Amino acid sequence: MSPDLRRRAGRPGAVPALASGLGAAARNARLLIWLLIANVALAVAGVWPLLRPFEESLEWHPAAGEMMRRFDMAWWVDLTTAHAEAFARTIELAGLVAFLSVLTGCFFSGGLLQAYDDTFEGRRMDRFLQGCRRWFPRFLRLFVFSLPLYWLVHRVANFHLAFVVDDLLEEVDDERVGIALMLAKSVLFLLLFNTVTLCVAYARAHAIVTSSRSMLVSLRAGILFVLRHPIRVWSLEGLAILLQTGALMIYLPVDALFTRNGAAGLMAGVIAGQFFILARLFLREGARAGHLALFRARSAGPAGVAAAPVERADQAAA
Repeated sequence: MSPDLRRRAGRPGAVPALASGLGAAARNARLLIWLLIANVALAVAGVWPLLRPFEESLEWHPAAGEMMRRFDMAWWVDLTTAHAEAFARTIELAGLVAFLSVLTGCFFSGGLLQAYDDTFEGRRMDRFLQGCRRWFPRFLRLFVFSLPLYWLVHRVANFHLAFVVDDLLEEVDDERVGIALMLAKSVLFLLLFNTVTLCVAYARAHAIVTSSRSMLVSLRAGILFVLRHPIRVWSLEGLAILLQTGALMIYLPVDALFTRNGAAGLMAGVIAGQFFILARLFLREGARAGHLALFRARSAGPAGVAAAPVERADQAAA
């Protein structure tokens, strides 16, 4: 690892952590191909029952590209009505795809985080597959342990908070205030849901950095880290979201420009779409490595000295 990357990884700020994370992701870019292949395979499996209906509906239609891009509501209603069975199979398949997505996420995240940690440590070794095999069962247990937190967020935001918002809406006469309340409820749900996801991300970081065997200990450490450093954690996450949004804003006009020019333009649009998928995947993995770098930097200070005794106790118990 270069001295500059090591220096940035040791700084506790969100911007240096994200910069070091992007650097670590760039140095391990070849590993992202595995994750890309898995994501594409799951996406294709999810929409496979709909490929034939789309092809039959759009094959000879002169305005096919315009209808897809501008969301022609009449066409969508006709398509879903004529091929209701295919859409029903897709809904049934969505559960299986979501389950497989969880499995692949738990499998690849261990190898990628191990590779990023080795990069920060300056280790010249390839432990990606070893990390995948080692951390997959532990990260799967971590996911199971985190389910009650996701369920709690769901209950609070979609039931209890929904009742409060409904009561407030009955007393509101201005439609704009009602819309603002509904948007606020949705934003709060997303923030709470993403907070749990960040806690799981830092639990994984704790497990990787300390080689913890107990995922309950790691989950507790991840929750405490997010509660102790909310500004740094959310600053890093916000920067990552802004970068991904920026990539999307660049892609949309490029895609609209290409798809206006016949078959050649459509092919160019497909290629541009693949570049966007790669760019978004790289930025997302840079954020993952950035969270790991932030955890490493903060754990080197007073807030993180408690991790080592906990890990030694875990190893002694094992």
